[in-house]
Amino acid sequence: MNKKLFSLVRTVLLVLVVTATAGSKLYAIDSNNRYFSYGVRQKTCEDYIKFREKRLEMLERHERYTKDEPYEIVDKIVEHWIAEFLTATDLYVADTYNIAGNTPMDDLKGRLETICRANGKQLFAEAMVTLVQQLNPQRVKADTGK
Repeated sequence: MNKKLFSLVRTVLLVLVVTATAGSKLYAIDSNNRYFSYGVRQKTCEDYIKFREKRLEMLERHERYTKDEPYEIVDKIVEHWIAEFLTATDLYVADTYNIAGNTPMDDLKGRLETICRANGKQLFAEAMVTLVQQLNPQRVKADTGK
């Protein structure tokens, strides 16, 4: 894979996350419990399943890449987004140091796939909330200093 491309994608994602979070309040939910999601979060679980099964035609249209290279790039983007969501959870949930504990990324993606297969119409962000709820009992709790 092209290391410059990964570096560029990582930099762009970092800038987007910093920009999106810099001016936001702690609770980004309106009075009707609605919220706005960016990027992967706006996709449905059906899209995630298609991606996991390598059935996204739009990724296979680029002549300069092999069939698998675009999936590898998008997979890294999805992994970074999952990691960022979990990091935000660690930051905003008072007694949580590490919500994922020792759960490897492949297991997290597999759990997301199971959640998404159960309800393909839900947004990927909603599936992430369900995943975090599943992970909560095994989380590494924050040291309270007491």
